[in-house]
Amino acid sequence: MEPFEKAIETGAKTAVVVGTSVVSASVAGAGSLTGYAGIASTVSSLGLGGATTAIAGAMGSSVAGAAATSVVTAAVGGPVVMGAILVGGAAAATYGGYQVCNWVGKQAKLW
Repeated sequence: MEPFEKAIETGAKTAVVVGTSVVSASVAGAGSLTGYAGIASTVSSLGLGGATTAIAGAMGSSVAGAAATSVVTAAVGGPVVMGAILVGGAAAATYGGYQVCNWVGKQAKLW
């Protein structure tokens, strides 16, 4: 599979996780906080809780976990924007990881 195709696939899988998490939060009765609860669930599923806690800390907040995710989500423009960042970020990380590994492999052959 080509790296760009892999990046698109990773982004699509992340989009499914975001969508499933939001629907799950809605079914659980999150009401007007459905988007935020869904994003918090997605961040947890992707193992990014530490990253959002660090970002919230850099913003001057002392919250952690889902609260940190909510702070960051609100700061970037809400659940829709955060969902797009997660999907795009996952795809970009996959593609960038491939490119780094490809470069390292080429450098190793030069030795």
